[in-house]
Amino acid sequence: MHEVPKGKITRIEKCILRGTRPRSIGYNARIPTHGAKVTDPVVKITSDNGAWGLGWSRIKAEEAQGFLGKEISEIFALPEGSLASGLPIDLPLWDLVARMMQLPLYRLLGARGKRQVEVYDGSIYIDDLEAEDESEVKDIFYKEVATGQEHGYLNFKIKVGRGARWMPQGEGLKRDELVIRTVREAAGPNAKILIDANMGNTLNTAIALLDACADVGIHWFEEPFAEDAPLNLALKEHIVENDWDTLIADGEFSPPPNFFDMVEKGLIDVVQHDFRIKGLTWWRATAAKLEQWGVACAPHCWGSYIERYHHAHFAASTPNYCLLEAAPATMPGLIEDGWKLQNSILHVPDTPGAGLAIEERIFAQGIADPAGFSLSL
Repeated sequence: MHEVPKGKITRIEKCILRGTRPRSIGYNARIPTHGAKVTDPVVKITSDNGAWGLGWSRIKAEEAQGFLGKEISEIFALPEGSLASGLPIDLPLWDLVARMMQLPLYRLLGARGKRQVEVYDGSIYIDDLEAEDESEVKDIFYKEVATGQEHGYLNFKIKVGRGARWMPQGEGLKRDELVIRTVREAAGPNAKILIDANMGNTLNTAIALLDACADVGIHWFEEPFAEDAPLNLALKEHIVENDWDTLIADGEFSPPPNFFDMVEKGLIDVVQHDFRIKGLTWWRATAAKLEQWGVACAPHCWGSYIERYHHAHFAASTPNYCLLEAAPATMPGLIEDGWKLQNSILHVPDTPGAGLAIEERIFAQGIADPAGFSLSL
């Protein structure tokens, strides 16, 4: 059993990284335009022996001040991870401890998964509301798939649910089907095609969409509607009766109190609570429980770029991991130590910690951001 390395936190800094996507991201079933910007709050903690770790965190300066002078063992334990008091800096702590132990993070986590982590491009949003005909719709999504492929992605998740808010229900369902078929055509027969309704369907419209796309091959249906045991059961029964391989993925957005009861009963196949909000410590424990039930995990992580690195180490340590959500973007200043994304596989390096650093100039700029700070003893 590993012991937590000795050390005291003497500096804690927060920088704001700002990146861009190759295009503006449109609507989902509930929310309008998401835009072309990516913003990541990154916290770096440094110990009295010079070791450091970094990761995504929203901690504010007032709360961060309380970590100065703390022994690492006061807020972090092995093998569990962050104690309750350490959760606000959970990802930086895991990186710090792994670096201090000269271990890649996935090995500290147990190395029970695969270092070749399969990913999908989650940026196929509702970008066609102003399209005037089928040809224009198809052109939009052929180009979006091509962009993903140029950045190393072969699998794609498509936002559906146009009829929930943006179009009449019947018209929206037909457009959803057209876009799903177009992405399949553009991505090819070997791509994993996922759909995500952001709870914008009813049971009936969810079934109607699956029926309409029965020959497409839908890998998973994410958030078809708000989780509800009788409705989820009916959807699962319909999938089983038709002998489809489609999985039901859910859990990202305000899951109900009985969510894990539904998971244990087999009504949900893939659990998706947000990786940044819940943290690696929570996910480590939750993945072990899901493994006992034969359930996969694929944490939500849309909106971040830097989060994928810690996330991929988690995937490489987890035998019941499914797919990693990512999207094309450029984030200036990142030093990726051994990382490679090719053919929809993110290769996890064998370097200590999460295998990530930030250029000094960019880090200094990020600290100077109004939301950034630098605190030390």
